[in-house]
Amino acid sequence: MKMTIAEQLSFKRKLHINRYSNGQLSVNIHGSSGEPIAELSIMNDSVELGTNEFILKEYSENEHLVQECYESDLFTSTDRFVLIGAHLCPICQIRSEV
Repeated sequence: MKMTIAEQLSFKRKLHINRYSNGQLSVNIHGSSGEPIAELSIMNDSVELGTNEFILKEYSENEHLVQECYESDLFTSTDRFVLIGAHLCPICQIRSEV
């Protein structure tokens, strides 16, 4: 039986949530054996975020992982964005069930 991308993500990878030194969420993907795979969040002191919100790094090496996370409903967009360098990054909210 072939698994969907969402099922593969939950089977092989796990969302790991901590806090940066400024209190914002640090969101990472870890593999099934606990090894870090990718950092999905960006810390930015000039952006005010809610306690369950983070700035999503959806470009570069994270492009495919982010799509899998959206499909897995691990987080949702708040429809707010912030310019980080040359990238317009969405502010996302961690689902309460995660």
